Parts: sequence; structure tokens; C-alpha cells
Amino acid sequence: MSDTTEWVRAPRQARSQATLERFLDATRALLEERTFEEITVADIVKRAERTVGSFYARFDDKHAVLFVLVDRMHERARDLTRAFCDPVRWEDATLADFVEESVRMNVMAYRKAGPLFRAALQMCATDERFRRRRMETMRVSAEAQKEFILSRAHELDAPDPARASDAVFELVSATLDHELLFGRFTTTRLETDQELVEELTDRCLHILRVRVPA
Repeated sequence: MSDTTEWVRAPRQARSQATLERFLDATRALLEERTFEEITVADIVKRAERTVGSFYARFDDKHAVLFVLVDRMHERARDLTRAFCDPVRWEDATLADFVEESVRMNVMAYRKAGPLFRAALQMCATDERFRRRRMETMRVSAEAQKEFILSRAHELDAPDPARASDAVFELVSATLDHELLFGRFTTTRLETDQELVEELTDRCLHILRVRVPA
């Protein structure tokens, strides 16, 4: 369930909702240009072409705007994950296909929403509400992945498929979180996203011990 009601004063008219959306769009655009810490309420108001009064009529501060954006991102992520893990989608594919496409989808998602992801991760370190929202989404996603993988347990040699699925989820999310926050810093770092997808896929398949078709 969304926690936005504790952050936002819900609009009662279409015009008020439109103004709220302008503040959200302005903040999203500013995140493409600078870090969340560098963004001020004045910046958001100016970019949205609205007044300070109209901002505070809807939000307590800039963190409330970020939470709404993050909350929507999480809702989309949960919906996409459920759809992605629908067994019908993979009827004619192998578990290896599922793993590779899952890794690719996650890498692309991090790239597409990188600035917002980064701001959300940074807030998780200091604000329990952001952290709680992220944990809810991560657990839903991890369980959706696990449910699908366990339905294909006959394609695995892992002694504990449930734990293997969680380990795969932890590996991918931790790798991408770390890269998003700190970048790649090892001397043998990968140069392209495709290389990253291939390496993560290989490691995931190894953890799961996916059987190679004869």
C-alpha cells in the first residue's frame, strides 16, 4: 500500500492535480541535471513555473516530492515484475532465457531511471520511510522471481533452489545499486552494459546451476 498520504495533501480538483504533476515533472527533470541534495524548493518552483505558496499547499518539503516520485517508481516496478514473471510469458522459453532477460531488464531499468534511483537509494540510508518502501518492493520482486524459478526447479541442480533464487536476486540488485552509487572502480571493470549483462547472467546461472539442454 502506498504511503504517499502522509507526504502529500491530495488535490481535490483537476487543476490542483495538474499543478502537483508540474512539481513532480520539474523535480524529475532537475534530477537529470544535479543531485537531489543540490536541488532546492526554489529550483522546483521555478522549473514548474508555479508559486512557492502552491508548492507548500501540496508538499511539506522537497523530500515529499521525491517520495511521491519514488513511490510511483516502486509501483511500476512491482507491476512490471509481476507481469515479467508470469509463467505464460515463458511457456516456450528456458529458465536460462528468463534469467538473461531478467538481468537485461534490470540493467536497462537502472540506466533509464538512474538519477531517481540514486536519489532514492541515498534517502534510504537516512529515512526509514524511504527504506521501508524500498524493502517492500524488493521483497515482492524477489518473491515473484522465486515463485517462477521454483516452478522450473526441474531445470536446476541447485541443492536449495529457493535460496539460490534469493542469492541471484541479491547479486543483481547489490551489483547495480553499488554501481549506481559509486560507479565502477576496479582495474578490470567492464566497459559496456552488454558485458555487464553477460557477466551477471553467467554468475546467476552458475548459482542456480541451470542445466544445459542436451
